[in-house]
Parts: sequence; structure tokens; C-alpha cells
Amino acid sequence: MSMRVGLITLGCDKNTVDNEYLAGQLESAGCDVVAVGDDNASGLDAVIITTCGFIGDAKQQSVDTIVEWTERKAETDGPKRVYVAGCLAQRYADELMKEIPEIDGIVGVGQFQRLTHMILETGSPKVGVEHVPSVAIYPFMQRRRLDTKPYTFLKISDGCNHACTFCSIPLMKGKHRSVQPQILQEEVRSLVSQGVREFNLVAQDLADYGRDLGKDYRLPELLRDLCAVDGDFWLRCLYVYPGGVTDAFLDVMTSEKKIVPYLDMPLQHLDPSTLKRMKRPYREANTAELVRRLRDAVPGLALRTTMIVGFPGESDIAHRHMLDDLAALRFNWLGSFQYSLEDDTPAGQAEDQIEDRIKEQRWRAVMELQAEITESYNRARVGTRTRILIEDYDEGEGCYVGRSATEAPEVDGCVYVQSEAPLAVGQFVAVEIVDSDVYDVTGRVTQSVTAISS
Repeated sequence: MSMRVGLITLGCDKNTVDNEYLAGQLESAGCDVVAVGDDNASGLDAVIITTCGFIGDAKQQSVDTIVEWTERKAETDGPKRVYVAGCLAQRYADELMKEIPEIDGIVGVGQFQRLTHMILETGSPKVGVEHVPSVAIYPFMQRRRLDTKPYTFLKISDGCNHACTFCSIPLMKGKHRSVQPQILQEEVRSLVSQGVREFNLVAQDLADYGRDLGKDYRLPELLRDLCAVDGDFWLRCLYVYPGGVTDAFLDVMTSEKKIVPYLDMPLQHLDPSTLKRMKRPYREANTAELVRRLRDAVPGLALRTTMIVGFPGESDIAHRHMLDDLAALRFNWLGSFQYSLEDDTPAGQAEDQIEDRIKEQRWRAVMELQAEITESYNRARVGTRTRILIEDYDEGEGCYVGRSATEAPEVDGCVYVQSEAPLAVGQFVAVEIVDSDVYDVTGRVTQSVTAISS
């Protein structure tokens, strides 16, 4: 009888990808793998928790989940063993084993084969964490999808070469490492055959792709090769640093029809002095010109960014600078986070930390401003026509749910789709936008679309 293994994914989209690689490894080894939910949490031989260690709240969620599942081991239908993987495990393996000795094994990031061996071989060491993740990125591995959504995430690299003073990711994931392009092409080809219709490219910085490959092959070349894969699908670029917006990048965005007019460009702040203390690799003076250049080059472009409020030393003037620039730049979508003190980072050791109540006030101010901007953007969409990827059917609302090219999954709004004819998940349809809310819009089907065209 095969071993039944449950996977729990915490944290970012990259962890989702890692768990699907892990699921493929485990299935190849003869295991029965499930994504843990309310309906399949009992009778498991092992549970693997892939953790996040990026900010305080994520760390706490990871620890709480580990404690919950180690306590479940004592229950009649609880798991026999609990394993911990991912970023928190990479950074705090010894501390976790000391504080929660009920853990049966710990591995760091990307160590799929080691974890598989640890689960199948009962005599394996309980801790298998490399202090610095291997420079050699994994070869092609068959991903075993853990859901039936028509979109997925494609991790094109791991690690980071930037030295942002607030960030602990290089401590956990090491230096930047690109996945070989032929591996990514094969992965896209395989997933398209399984019904995936949207690939959201993720990395710590997409623009760094290829820097370590030793040849003149960077993100624009990768995008062209991925677009050459047969099939009807979208490619979406998430997390491109401003320095990566080159002429070559803009050319491929405008010439390849599978690349959607959307860009997630993390700025983190807009005040020059704050950006300098963050050691962000660009300066605020260029931001307005860059945004103008992007919108001029890419018709219908939707821009997303992220802001950190309450960074150490952030003054009232710096915060007002952020708000004024956001009001002028008018990003379509925005995520904002309150600064989280990270151990062993320069910002974490700064003495001029901001009080939590001030962080909360500044966060609310940013989100209230952005809500007005996004609501205005969505209101202007009423009466326009667009293509939608159908993702689900909402029984309560009696309509389908999907997204257009200008909404990324899980972080932006959605399109509620009215249709007299039945639609299928993964189907592209043309709709007219007939109503809007702050973050979401409503569309009515005008015709079905079976292929992406210009």
C-alpha cells in the first residue's frame, strides 16, 4: 500500500511551485500525494509543511501551523509524521527542532530529493539543511499540479543578488540562479497539455534572469522562446525591477501577443532618502518618466506596484512624498505592507524604528488612496470589451468568475461574468464590461473565444 502524503503550502507563489515539484517527486517514488484541505486531512502517513520566513506574520503563521500538526499526531486520525520545509526551515532549522522536537524532519529550500529520501527511508537524518542553497538549480522535474485552476506560476529563477536592507531572502535562498531556458520551455509545454491557460512568471527579480547563464540570453529572449510554445495561453510578468524595463523588454512585450499588457514593478517607496536607506537599485527621480514610457509603449497597460510603510526613519514628509507620487502616478493595482523587522538585516538593526500605530495609520492612508484610484480605473472600463479567462462558477452570485489580461490572479480584482450559455473553466470569452465596483467589474458575454488573437 502506497504512503499517503499531504502537502501544506504557506507563503508565496514560489512555494506553490516548489510543492508541485515535490509532489511530482513523491508520486514518482510511489506515494499518494494530496493537497491538504478540510476534506482530506485525516489518515495521512505524513504531512509536509512548506513554510514562509519572509516577514513576522508569515513566520508566526508557519510556526502555528507546525505546532497544530505536530499536536495532531496524537489524534487517532492524525498524521503519523510531520516534516517541515521551505524558507523558515532553511533559516531556523536548529531552533525549530529544539523548540518543537515532535517534528520528524526538516529540510531547506528546493531540497526535493533529500526530503523524498527522508520520508521513504526511516533511518535518514532528521535535519537536512544546506547552510547556503545549492548553486545548481534543479533539472527538469515533472510538476504534479495540486489544483485544477487554469492558471499557474512559472518560477524562472531562485535566490537574489540585490542587497535591500529590509530583506532576508538572500539569507534563506542564496544568490540568484536561473533555470535553464529549455527546462522552462518543456515545463510550459507540459502544463499547456494539462489545460493551463495562463503562466505567471515569478522570481525575486525577473529582470535578473540569465545573468548567470554565461551567454547573451536574458528575459526578453526567454519570453520569446516561451511564446513560441504551441497553444493558447497568456504570459504575465510579475516582479520586474525598474532597471529591467529595457528597450528589448518593451519590444517583446509589444510584439508577442501571448504576453499580456500587465507589469508588476515593485518600487517599495517613492521618497529618495528612504529609497537610499533601503538600498533599492534605482532612484525616485526616474519613476515618473519610466511609468510614462511604459504606458506610451504598451497600449492598455495595467501597472501594479508594492509599497512598504513605516520603514525605519521614514518621516512624515517621506510618507507624504509617497502619497503625492502615488496620486500622480496612478498605478492600476497596488499592494502595501507595514515594515516588518527582520533579524540579521541592516534595517532590522536600525535604532529609528517606527511605532506600530504609525505604521497602521500610514498603511491605511496608502490603501484608501489606492482604492480611489482603482475604483476610478474600473469605472472607466464600463462599456469596453475585453477577453476573459474563466476560472470558476460562483454558486452564491449565480455567475462565472474570471479575469482579464489586466488582473493578476490572487492579488488583483476579478470579473464576474454573466452568460446565458454554459461556460467552461479555462475557456476564453469576450465580454462587455457593464458595471464596476472598487476592485471588481461585471461583464456580459458577447461571444466565446477559442484562441488568443491580437
